[in-house]
Amino acid sequence: MDIRETINKNDTFLPLLQQLFNTKSRVNLLVDNNGITHTEGLITSINTSAAQPFIEMDNGMKITLASIVAVNGTFHPDYSEC
Repeated sequence: MDIRETINKNDTFLPLLQQLFNTKSRVNLLVDNNGITHTEGLITSINTSAAQPFIEMDNGMKITLASIVAVNGTFHPDYSEC
Protein backbone atom coordinates (compact mmCIF):
# COMPACT_ATOMS: atom_id res chain seq x y z
CA MET A 1 0.00 0.00 0.00
CA ASP A 2 1.27 3.45 -0.94
CA ILE A 3 0.83 5.90 1.96
CA ARG A 4 1.71 9.55 1.51
CA GLU A 5 2.10 12.46 3.88
CA THR A 6 -0.99 14.68 3.75
CA ILE A 7 -2.27 17.90 5.22
CA ASN A 8 -5.48 17.82 7.24
CA LYS A 9 -8.74 18.00 5.28
CA ASN A 10 -9.54 21.55 6.50
CA ASP A 11 -5.97 22.90 6.13
CA THR A 12 -4.35 24.58 3.15
CA PHE A 13 -0.81 24.60 1.81
CA LEU A 14 -0.47 28.32 2.59
CA PRO A 15 1.72 27.98 5.73
CA LEU A 16 4.09 25.58 3.95
CA LEU A 17 4.22 27.79 0.85
CA GLN A 18 4.91 30.88 2.97
CA GLN A 19 7.74 29.08 4.75
CA LEU A 20 9.27 27.98 1.44
CA PHE A 21 8.88 31.51 0.04
CA ASN A 22 10.48 33.11 3.12
CA THR A 23 13.47 30.75 3.02
CA LYS A 24 13.81 31.04 -0.78
CA SER A 25 13.57 27.25 -1.05
CA ARG A 26 12.73 25.43 -4.27
CA VAL A 27 9.27 23.93 -4.49
CA ASN A 28 7.98 20.96 -6.43
CA LEU A 29 4.26 21.25 -7.05
CA LEU A 30 1.55 19.07 -8.45
CA VAL A 31 -1.28 21.21 -9.78
CA ASP A 32 -4.75 20.12 -10.88
CA ASN A 33 -5.62 22.29 -13.86
CA ASN A 34 -7.90 20.03 -15.93
CA GLY A 35 -5.33 17.30 -15.32
CA ILE A 36 -2.39 16.91 -12.97
CA THR A 37 0.76 18.78 -14.00
CA HIS A 38 4.13 19.23 -12.34
CA THR A 39 6.05 22.47 -11.92
CA GLU A 40 9.05 23.44 -9.85
CA GLY A 41 11.09 26.48 -8.99
CA LEU A 42 11.06 29.40 -6.59
CA ILE A 43 8.00 31.26 -5.39
CA THR A 44 8.41 34.95 -6.21
CA SER A 45 5.18 36.18 -4.61
CA ILE A 46 2.11 35.05 -2.69
CA ASN A 47 -1.14 36.95 -3.18
CA THR A 48 -3.76 36.09 -0.57
CA SER A 49 -5.93 39.17 -1.15
CA ALA A 50 -7.07 38.12 -4.63
CA ALA A 51 -10.53 36.59 -5.11
CA GLN A 52 -8.69 33.36 -5.85
CA PRO A 53 -5.42 33.49 -3.84
CA PHE A 54 -2.37 32.48 -5.88
CA ILE A 55 1.38 32.15 -5.93
CA GLU A 56 3.66 33.33 -8.70
CA MET A 57 6.66 31.24 -9.69
CA ASP A 58 10.05 32.39 -10.99
CA ASN A 59 9.03 31.25 -14.49
CA GLY A 60 6.09 33.71 -14.40
CA MET A 61 3.44 31.03 -13.86
CA LYS A 62 0.56 32.03 -11.56
CA ILE A 63 -0.98 29.12 -9.67
CA THR A 64 -4.16 29.39 -7.60
CA LEU A 65 -3.81 27.89 -4.13
CA ALA A 66 -6.99 25.87 -4.67
CA SER A 67 -5.41 24.05 -7.64
CA ILE A 68 -2.33 22.84 -5.73
CA VAL A 69 -2.60 19.16 -4.81
CA ALA A 70 0.94 18.53 -3.52
CA VAL A 71 3.91 20.56 -2.28
CA ASN A 72 7.32 18.88 -1.96
CA GLY A 73 5.75 15.46 -1.47
CA THR A 74 2.99 16.52 0.95
CA PHE A 75 -0.43 15.92 -0.58
CA HIS A 76 -3.94 17.26 -0.16
CA PRO A 77 -5.99 14.38 1.29
CA ASP A 78 -8.24 14.23 -1.80
CA TYR A 79 -5.15 13.28 -3.82
CA SER A 80 -3.27 11.13 -1.33
CA GLU A 81 -3.87 7.95 -3.32
CA CYS A 82 -3.24 9.17 -6.89
